[in-house]
Amino acid sequence: MSEKLEFYGPTVAEALTKASATLGIAEERLDFEIVDQGSAGFLGLGAREARILVEDQTPRVEKLVEAKDEATVKLSDEEGFLPTEEALDATQAAGGNSTPSDGSPYELIVAVDKFMTTLIEEMGFDATVDAYDAGETINVDVATKETGLFIGQKGETIDAIQYLLNVAIYKGHPFSKRIIVDSEGYRQRRVEAIQGMAHRTARRVMREKRSLSLPPMSASERRVVHLFLKENPNVTTFSDGEEEDRRVIVSPT
Repeated sequence: MSEKLEFYGPTVAEALTKASATLGIAEERLDFEIVDQGSAGFLGLGAREARILVEDQTPRVEKLVEAKDEATVKLSDEEGFLPTEEALDATQAAGGNSTPSDGSPYELIVAVDKFMTTLIEEMGFDATVDAYDAGETINVDVATKETGLFIGQKGETIDAIQYLLNVAIYKGHPFSKRIIVDSEGYRQRRVEAIQGMAHRTARRVMREKRSLSLPPMSASERRVVHLFLKENPNVTTFSDGEEEDRRVIVSPT
């Protein structure tokens, strides 16, 4: 039985807004019940806040993220395993897009589609999957009414799904090209947001003539920053920090 979380607000609408912001789920996707409509009281006397109970939809997401970490520990020492996002990015950047030796691209895409469909069904999502060869990558578009939950806060869930998909597929096939999971154009919007952040930071670095750091990012997001600012002769970039705290530093040249 899923846990229910309690939220308060001056009105039910405001309690819902608070729940949406806290859980990272669009208000229209929340499964909630109204416990108390609240009351403004009379002349401020007897006022009470509205109270709602929202079904906690995070356990299956947390379980997925934990599974990603467990997969890393279990598989990272195995011969032939592609262990990190950094390795995936480095291979893609180097143009490592060879065709799998033990199967055609079509067979690989079918395997990707089948695994992804099974995974999202096990997670309880009502969704459709479209896997296809996009040239430099294999793209997997997922259409679901629960887009916010599927993507997760700061893309944590969709990134975990993408990682697990790459791990699972390339356990049985030689590495061909990176598999990218997207939903409702989230990846492109995220890239544009990161590029905008990088641009603003670079301008500030040039203006203040000092190094500045961006927020912690995944390997693929850091790569977006490095590539975007590579052509700017006034700044240089490098990554610093460990694991989840690893971030891009932008410095004046």
